[in-house]
Amino acid sequence: MLKHLHRCSCNYLVRWGLRYVGDASTSGISSNTINTISNCLKIKESEAHYMCLKHPTITKLKDQEIIEIVETVKELGYPKKVLVEQPLLFSSLPITLKYRHQVLTECGFENITTKHLTSYLTLVKQKTVAELKKSKVIPAVLNIENRLASYMTQWPTSLTTLIVGDAEEKTLYQLRLKIIQRYLELVLDLTEEEFYRGVQTYATIKHRPLAVINESLTLLQSSLRIPKEKIKNNLYLIHTDPENLKHIIFEFRAIAGIDIKEIVKLHPKIAMKNFKTLFEMRRVLQNYNISDEAQAKCFPIYTLSPETVSERLEKAKEIPEFEVLFNHPRFLKMIYYNKTAIKRLQSLYSNNKKCLSLNVLSGCSDHYKLFEKAPGDRSGKGKDLIFCLSEAFGKKISASLIRRQIQRHQYWINVPVVQVKYVFKKLSTHFTDKEIYENCTILLYPWSKVNETIKLINANGKNNKSPLSNIIDNVDYSKLNKSQVLSLVLYLLEKKHYFTGNGIWTEEQKQNIEFSYVEGTHNIKDSSA
Repeated sequence: MLKHLHRCSCNYLVRWGLRYVGDASTSGISSNTINTISNCLKIKESEAHYMCLKHPTITKLKDQEIIEIVETVKELGYPKKVLVEQPLLFSSLPITLKYRHQVLTECGFENITTKHLTSYLTLVKQKTVAELKKSKVIPAVLNIENRLASYMTQWPTSLTTLIVGDAEEKTLYQLRLKIIQRYLELVLDLTEEEFYRGVQTYATIKHRPLAVINESLTLLQSSLRIPKEKIKNNLYLIHTDPENLKHIIFEFRAIAGIDIKEIVKLHPKIAMKNFKTLFEMRRVLQNYNISDEAQAKCFPIYTLSPETVSERLEKAKEIPEFEVLFNHPRFLKMIYYNKTAIKRLQSLYSNNKKCLSLNVLSGCSDHYKLFEKAPGDRSGKGKDLIFCLSEAFGKKISASLIRRQIQRHQYWINVPVVQVKYVFKKLSTHFTDKEIYENCTILLYPWSKVNETIKLINANGKNNKSPLSNIIDNVDYSKLNKSQVLSLVLYLLEKKHYFTGNGIWTEEQKQNIEFSYVEGTHNIKDSSA
C-alpha cells in the first residue's frame, strides 16, 4: 500500500513538472539546462525539470559543468542513473568527487558508494576508526596508520611511530592530518605552527589525497626544482593538481620562449592555473598582438583569467593614455594592475597632471606618490614619449636620433604623450615621416595652432595679400618644400614668444586639446564603471 502511494506521488510530481517544461522561463530554469540533463542522463525532460525544481543548485551550473560531473561519475565506475537517485552529487565539483573517492580508497573503504561520497565529511570527521570497523565499512584487521603512511614515499627508515595514542579512537580526519603534518615536517622542515597556519589558510590541503600531496611535492622539488623555502612561503603549492602540473610542464612548456619551469620558480601561482586556461590566455594575447617581449616582462598576467585580460585590453583601446602605450614592452603591467592604473589616472587628472608615464600609472606606490606630490607636470625622463614616436615612425628612425631632435625644445618632457601622438597622426596625412622628423619639435605644439599656421601659409602661397606678407618679406611660399613649410610653421609659432619655447603653453582649451584631455577623461570614467 505504501509503495503504491509513493509511486503515485512520484508520478504526480513528474506530471506536475511536465506542466512547466514547455515554458521553462516561468520557473526560472533554462531550457538548455533541462535539455543537457535529459541528454546526459537519458531521462525525460519532465524528470530533468523536476530534478531542477527540487535541487535548485543544478540550475546554477553551466552546461559544460553538468557534462563534466556526469563524466566524472562515469569515470569513478558508477552508472549515470545514480545522479538521478543522488542529485546532491551535482553540488560537488568533479575534482572534489574524485578526491573524496581517492581519500576513502586510501583509508581502506571497500565498495564505495555514492552515498559515501555525499556523506564524506560525516564519515571522516565524526566517525572513529573503531566505529567504521564495527560497521564493516573498512576491514577490521586493517592497520590504518601503516596504510595511510604508505602513500608517502619519502619517510626516513628510522621513523617507527607517526601517531601518538590509540589510532582506533581517532577519526580518519585526525589521522590524515597528523600524517600530513609529520610528512611536511620531514620534507619541508615545516614547524607545527607553520603547518596549522598553512592548513587554516589553505583548508583544502586537509582533504587532499595523500598520494596527490606526495606526487605534487615530488614534481615541485624534482621536476621544477623549487627550493624548500619557496614552497614553505607558498603553501598553496601543496594542493597543486599533479596531473595539471604535468600538462603545464610537458605541453604548455614555455612563455615567450622561456622554459615554464624557470617561470614557475619565480611565479609559483602559475602552477595553480588550469593548463587549458593558460593556453586560452596565450591565444588572447596573440589575438591582441602582444609581443613575446611584453609577455616576458609580465609573467603574472597568466595568473588572471583570459576573460578579464581580454576585457581590460579592449577597454585600454578606449582610453587615450593607455592606447598610446599599447605596444610598449611593459604595457601588460597596465593590464595586470588595471584598477590601480585607472584610479591613479583619474586622481592625477583631477590634480591637472597630464604628463603620465607607464611607471607612474603601474609602478610602485612610492614612485607614484613622489610624482603626485612633485610640483609641475613632466613625464620623467621622457622614455615613453620617445618609444611612442619611434613606433609612430615605424621604427625606421632610432630612438637616440629621435631623442636628439625632440629634446632641442626645452619643454619637451612637459607635453603629454597623448597630445604628441595626436599631432603626429594629423600631420602624417599630409607630410612624410622624414619631413616630420626633420621638424620633430612641431609635435609638441597644440594641433589647433599648428593647423591654423599651416592654413595661413597655404593661403599666402595663393594670395600675395596674405597677412603673412607683413610678417616675412621676400619669401616665395609657393617654392617651399613640405619640410620647409613645417620649419616655417615652427618659426611663426615661436616668433611671437621671442623663441623662448613658451608657444606650447597657449590655447590649451581649444578643440584638439579637449580631445586629448576631456574626451580621454570621459572614456576613463566609462571604463571604470
